[in-house]
Amino acid sequence: MASPTLLHDAAVAVGGAPQQLTRVGVGDHLCLLYERLEEHVAAMVPYLRQGLERGERCIYAVDEHDVDEVARILEAHGVDVEGERARKALVFVTQREVALREGDFSPVRMVGLIQELEHEALLEGFTGLRTTGEMTWTLGSEPGCEKLLRYESLLNRYLPGSHALTVCQYHRSRFRPELIRDVLRTHPLALIGDEVLENLFYESPELLLGEESAARRVEWMLSQLRRVRSSERTLVALGTRLAKQAEENERLYEEAREAVRTRDDFLSVASHELKTPLTPLHLRLQTLKREAETAAGQVPRERVSQLVEGAEHQLRKLTGLVDDLLDVSRLAAGKLLLRWEDVDLAEVAREVVAGFAQQSEKVGSRVEVEAEVPVMGRWDRLRLEQVVTNLLSNALKYGAGRPVHVKVEGQRERAVLEVRDEGIGIEPEHQARIFGKFERAVSGRHYGGLGLGLFIARQMVEAMEGQIQVESEPGRGSTFRVELLRRPEHAA
Repeated sequence: MASPTLLHDAAVAVGGAPQQLTRVGVGDHLCLLYERLEEHVAAMVPYLRQGLERGERCIYAVDEHDVDEVARILEAHGVDVEGERARKALVFVTQREVALREGDFSPVRMVGLIQELEHEALLEGFTGLRTTGEMTWTLGSEPGCEKLLRYESLLNRYLPGSHALTVCQYHRSRFRPELIRDVLRTHPLALIGDEVLENLFYESPELLLGEESAARRVEWMLSQLRRVRSSERTLVALGTRLAKQAEENERLYEEAREAVRTRDDFLSVASHELKTPLTPLHLRLQTLKREAETAAGQVPRERVSQLVEGAEHQLRKLTGLVDDLLDVSRLAAGKLLLRWEDVDLAEVAREVVAGFAQQSEKVGSRVEVEAEVPVMGRWDRLRLEQVVTNLLSNALKYGAGRPVHVKVEGQRERAVLEVRDEGIGIEPEHQARIFGKFERAVSGRHYGGLGLGLFIARQMVEAMEGQIQVESEPGRGSTFRVELLRRPEHAA
């Protein structure tokens, strides 16, 4: 996954000039190459505004334009020019007042002036000095104008480590291509259109002024080539990460859609299953009420007993459904508590089977129990009963009216419970998921329930440090095998 910092840096790098200029700070030296006024404004307005916001003193040296024109542009873009000038945060000068104030141009004297202005700005409480100048004055005939490259190179020695930065403005239509070429050689960063670009053609002062050997120039050229390739690799790595993130997002989206579908299916089934016992329960209570009213209090005891017994059966079914939902909620919240005690698994199995006598008779499945010998262990009796109940209920539901076999046996350190039916069986591709929440191997339209029985059974078994497995063959039934440690660690 791409890191937030990497993504943020990439977004800034390809954003507009205002966003890209946020990476520019003290020590930087930029050239602005523009052809239209719109390009000039798009770069200089955010450059100056950001300097004012950062508490820097901003000095603008005009030459091609005049002060009023530049001030109007800044005001039109939300800069309080009058207020900023009043507190000396925004200062306008002419290039002839600074660069040519002694009638000629001296690179050393000019850099010294910038150093003085920086020192003065810091003494007056500003965080630094931000300057920019229109460079058309260099096209004049004054002595020293031909020393422009030396001046730019000296700036590159001075600015790093200082509290100053500057943008040199070059209107391309006013300068010869040869000079623009040299301008690119002397600025580490270039403002072109609305882009702030790291300048691959920048040469250090030593290279530019001929103070380095040919070998050093070769090394510089090779390093530039390596830097280009490194940037390409970074872009490829970012693209690969974004592609993987897109795949992951798509997977999560599909999982979310599937979760929503599963939830909707469950709510539909749950609504149906909860209504199923309520309807006959309501009918029996209505029947009992009607007979009590029409018989003037003389309803036969057998009739009352029959109706109440039916109502209790439906109530137990409803209670079981609600208990399943509560158990799932507790499991999800990690709040399932176990009450450990010494339990005979064989006795539990026999009691649960006895409780299913009416249901097994109704579906026509005989339940055969092989659990005569006590198999003692330390478990939660209530949860153990729930496991046997869910497995037996599942076997009767899918047993197709054939016999169901329940077997309990004891090993040295383990107890084993097997519940086997001879019913419809489970396809191999479904056997891994039937223990999932709300999962079924067959359509819920033909078989009732919430799809929670096996899920709860597995969770209970694992909570007691056991394991549950299934072996099945379509058309030949299923065998669920539960293995439990007789003395689980947590039971101590």
